[in-house]
Amino acid sequence: MSDESVKIEIEDPGEGEREASGAPGAEAAPEKSDGRRFQVSDRRFWAHDEQAIDRAAPPPERLPSYIEQLKARTEAAEAKLEEKLAQLESENEAFRARLRRDMENRAQQQTLRAVEGLLEVVDNLERALEAAEAAGDSGALVEGVRLNLQLFLEKLKAAGIEPLELVGQAYDPHLAEAVGAIPVDDPKQDQTVVEVVQKGFSSGDQLLRPARVRVGQYGG
Repeated sequence: MSDESVKIEIEDPGEGEREASGAPGAEAAPEKSDGRRFQVSDRRFWAHDEQAIDRAAPPPERLPSYIEQLKARTEAAEAKLEEKLAQLESENEAFRARLRRDMENRAQQQTLRAVEGLLEVVDNLERALEAAEAAGDSGALVEGVRLNLQLFLEKLKAAGIEPLELVGQAYDPHLAEAVGAIPVDDPKQDQTVVEVVQKGFSSGDQLLRPARVRVGQYGG
């Protein structure tokens, strides 16, 4: 039985009557018709001491059941799986970004190779115009060359390729190659581009071909 069970003690009338009035927590019941009486004793440990519950030791810690252990393992496995999936997604995104960059670089290289021939045509047309102007020739042939040069430049611009405008700008070795120096009297022109020998071209932020320039040099 548990602690809350009630024990009933029955005494034999031949052994004499017991007095229940002096026993704490016990009551004497009325006498039965057959001459016997019975006594009820409260055996619960707190019945005679109200402070016993406070002094009682806490129940021992219950070990987790098999179901609780299985649940904890399942949750841990799910958390690890989610972490692994997030890591794989991050790696896949980084791979896709690298792939996009590689494809863009290949496309730019192919574009550069495709326009290199056109840039050489532009160079040849410009040299022909310079030679005609130096000779004082201004006939229909020169005008035709000028129109063809303008047409080529317009086609390149439509494809996103434009010449670098460097004259009067500070010399930047990332954009141009200095092939000579020209003495200048103005100190503001020192280390600035004063002449373009060969045009440079860019496509957006991508430099397709650096320019070849002459840089001003102030002697003081």
